Amino acid sequence: MPDEWIRELTPSMLPDGMYKEIAEMIGTDNLLKLSSLIGGSTFYLPKQKQILRPLRDKKIREEYNGYNSLELSQKYDVSERWVQQVANQKDNDEGNKNE
Repeated sequence: MPDEWIRELTPSMLPDGMYKEIAEMIGTDNLLKLSSLIGGSTFYLPKQKQILRPLRDKKIREEYNGYNSLELSQKYDVSERWVQQVANQKDNDEGNKNE
């Protein structure tokens, strides 16, 4: 496709629906990049909460002090048990580094 087509395409030219909403959110140039990457294939995009989970867990590990499970569970909207599991991952990761 000619480059000038890419520059001329606007969200208003797209039919109503998800593609138009995506173009309005991220721009038509990024919609076309996404189309180039995954166009024609079946694709599942997880919810934002799932994508951000590794970062949330990293922050829990950084803030965990052994006594603040309840506070962190409320702050990050997870169970105390989950906070402890995530904190134990840190202990296990550090233990594996010493091997």
